[in-house]
Amino acid sequence: MDSGALLPQGDPSGVTHKSGGRGGWPAALFLIAVEFVERLGFYGVHGNLIMYLTGPLGLSTAAAAASVNAWGGTASMLPLLGALAADSWIGRYRSVVAAGVLYLVVGIW
Repeated sequence: MDSGALLPQGDPSGVTHKSGGRGGWPAALFLIAVEFVERLGFYGVHGNLIMYLTGPLGLSTAAAAASVNAWGGTASMLPLLGALAADSWIGRYRSVVAAGVLYLVVGIW
């Protein structure tokens, strides 16, 4: 600090940035797209499940609502299992793409 400057020049965090590294806007856009696909699949199934359970399967409205609630709770807890698999075996990007495709296929089917 002999130059009389109050703060050193450069990146204040001290982190060196590699060109061509991962992260940044490409990763953010990837996660936004995957979240969109996931929500599309979830609400697509969730919205039609009671109609299917009460119509072709002949369940009562109360039983269909209980089944839909159980499905929603299970779908909300499964990311914990997916996180374990992603961190341990599959890898983060492949597991996110696989989950998004699975939700999309189930939502359309």
